[in-house]
Amino acid sequence: MTESYKTEQLRNVALIAHGSAGKTSLAEAMIFDTGATSRLGRVEDGTTVSDYDPEEIRRKISLNVSIIPCEWNGHKINILDTPGYIDFVGEVKGAVRVADGAVVVLDAVSGVEVGTELVWGFADEQNLPRLIFVNKMDRENANFTRTLEQLGQKFEGNMIPIQLPVGKESQFKGVVDLVSMKAYLGDKAEEGEIPADLEGEIEEYRLRLIEAAAEGDDELIVKYLEGEELTEEEIKRGLAIGVKSGKVIPILCGSATLNLGIQPLLQAIIDYLPSPADRPEIKGTNPVTGEEEILKPTPTAPLSVMVFKTIADPYVGKLTYFRVYSGIMESD
Repeated sequence: MTESYKTEQLRNVALIAHGSAGKTSLAEAMIFDTGATSRLGRVEDGTTVSDYDPEEIRRKISLNVSIIPCEWNGHKINILDTPGYIDFVGEVKGAVRVADGAVVVLDAVSGVEVGTELVWGFADEQNLPRLIFVNKMDRENANFTRTLEQLGQKFEGNMIPIQLPVGKESQFKGVVDLVSMKAYLGDKAEEGEIPADLEGEIEEYRLRLIEAAAEGDDELIVKYLEGEELTEEEIKRGLAIGVKSGKVIPILCGSATLNLGIQPLLQAIIDYLPSPADRPEIKGTNPVTGEEEILKPTPTAPLSVMVFKTIADPYVGKLTYFRVYSGIMESD
């Protein structure tokens, strides 16, 4: 990964969820689909990239934040895979503090759980734009509609499905993208026919989607009210405005272990979640003067960083993880 990226081409994204919702499996599928790895690791086998600690492998859960970079369609995505269990809540808070956006992962069988509400609150504290990914759609008793209902009961906000699942439980095989109106099937996300039995749901949810997109932009709302069709790019633009302002929360679905719905999720991260350039100005303390300063999130501004994690590695010693908010950090 040697390509140089502009700030607008970066996405710093935290995967947050209740324990065992499938964050690590999702991160593994994302880096596999982007070519960062050549095999799809499994938590059960102890072969995932992010759960590298011997204790994580033994317990088959994440204990630490892992940072995994990957590239997709001319963008660099820095994935922050977080622990899901309450004992490690500090790790989650640190990741949410330095991310620009989040993917809230839900188990399609269990739906909204205690940990879901906890991490949602952390994201709210940071005004963090987010997507929702309903995982494990291939499992017995997985139910997308029930999960949508639970989300509406537990959380505030305009949560809009931008996908619908194709097939149920063991027959789940892909998603219908309500923005592009295309079906993406199989682990290669190949275009296929939209099932006829989904037409009613598609019409209902696409109308809600278009309304949400139009509300994000004055030009689009005028066009919509005049009865004109919005183009795919206009819908994406309106949704992106809504997501970045916190007014819209898109909902996607898939199966991380079967690598279904992952490529559309990667594209949604690029299309809708903010880059560091979209952040508001940063308040920080000048280490020399001790005074508060306000900086723009640009490479030309003075350097400002936040340390969010320090570990002691037995081979290389002390390692410090930090987020660069402005300026350029150069190696010695």
